[in-house]
Amino acid sequence: MTAGVDCRFMWIPKRPTLALLFAGAVVHAGVMAVVYVKTGRIDGYAFQSLDGREYYGLARSLLDHGVFSTDSAPPHEPDTWRTPGYPLFLSLVMLLAGKSPAALIVAQQILSVLNVLVLFAIARRLMTPGRALAVSLLFLLEPYHLLYSTWLMSTTLTVTVLFATWYALLRAVERRTLISFAVTGALSGLLVLVRPLAILVPLAALACVVTRLLTKSRTCRSETQTRNRWVGIAVFCVFAAVTIGAWTARNYAVSGRFALSDQGGVVLAYFKATEVVLWEESRTADRYLETSLDPENVERPHRVWDDIDTRLRRRFSDSTEDQAERLTWRNIAQGNKSGVDSFQVSRWLAGIAWSMLAEAPLATLGCCIVRIGENLTFPLNLAVSPPNGVGVNRAKSLAVALPYVVLTLAAFIGMIRNRDDMSGICFPILCAAALLLATTPQVDPRFRVPIIPLLLVIAFCNVPPAAAPDA
Repeated sequence: MTAGVDCRFMWIPKRPTLALLFAGAVVHAGVMAVVYVKTGRIDGYAFQSLDGREYYGLARSLLDHGVFSTDSAPPHEPDTWRTPGYPLFLSLVMLLAGKSPAALIVAQQILSVLNVLVLFAIARRLMTPGRALAVSLLFLLEPYHLLYSTWLMSTTLTVTVLFATWYALLRAVERRTLISFAVTGALSGLLVLVRPLAILVPLAALACVVTRLLTKSRTCRSETQTRNRWVGIAVFCVFAAVTIGAWTARNYAVSGRFALSDQGGVVLAYFKATEVVLWEESRTADRYLETSLDPENVERPHRVWDDIDTRLRRRFSDSTEDQAERLTWRNIAQGNKSGVDSFQVSRWLAGIAWSMLAEAPLATLGCCIVRIGENLTFPLNLAVSPPNGVGVNRAKSLAVALPYVVLTLAAFIGMIRNRDDMSGICFPILCAAALLLATTPQVDPRFRVPIIPLLLVIAFCNVPPAAAPDA
């Protein structure tokens, strides 16, 4: 991950796709072997996150009962906390390969190899074969991408759908057919259903499409072609909206609310606004304790969260005493189990969060900007300022962070190098910005994994303006 890498003399195999397929198979077989040696099972890390069991339960419910629910027994109340993309993927794998978590992990390794091949197909459109191969190999070996492929988390599938959207966008701008715009729009909507934090990505893709098509329309003499471009843009918007809207309509049918999920306000209050408060109070060292749902830390002080709970109970002044007692972060932060209307809770928490952010606008801005940098260079922040309650090897964290620091600088240099014509890196720049804006001020390497290949392409792209691609 270095800036200015010259790949002109890099040895290129005669069949680079097959070479990448072989390398990917070897690397991911090695990953499963390491997990097996450490845990005695290839799915030993499958439920490393609390989210993993929820995803697994939803997938089994879909397969066994045809209901999107976390309930293991009737009446199987419909779940509105999660979006359906990843559970649907898991249920499809279960249908084909059985319900064993090991089968799901193997499927995820196969998907990871496929991701590298699709990235190569994208990169070779934007740069020389040597650079495209370098980008693909670096992503193949990226540590966090390998780690989270062994967890039952939506990270790997997010990368898959992101790459599919990117590739479809390239084809849409080249072909300018309505079906290609429809596919691109639908994929960008599907990405949101896999990872709600990608909510800004359809807007980034739309901006890229509009910029490229309207730039070309200025030199187009045909009114018909110009009109077709506007129709293509409209088709993109419609299919993106319909894909996302189908799920919000389902939530309306089961809960009476048009919404992607009921976790928006929860995340904004307990995980984003809390980060800003800790920043303002100069207590960022406590962030891994104050925002932790780990059973080992659940009894430690969560002062900001307790304050949010107090504000929340004031909003629900008409609730019963029993309901008020259940309105705590212990019942809400990992999915509302308070018995109070989930969307109402989310709505009030969103209001509380925005009021907390409005009380400290400068702290909000400063925290968000710094956290964007920390997300790009993680775990550099652990080496520089180790948090409380977490054992950190500062030297190891610094060594792991160094390649990400270099990559971030290389991507910045890549933008400067291609400033005269950014057509080749329009989508990765806008998409990376969209993902970073939606993530901050949280810091989590899981959210960064889809950003790494975008930065790699920005860093390595060096196509002469005359040969620049369309998106």
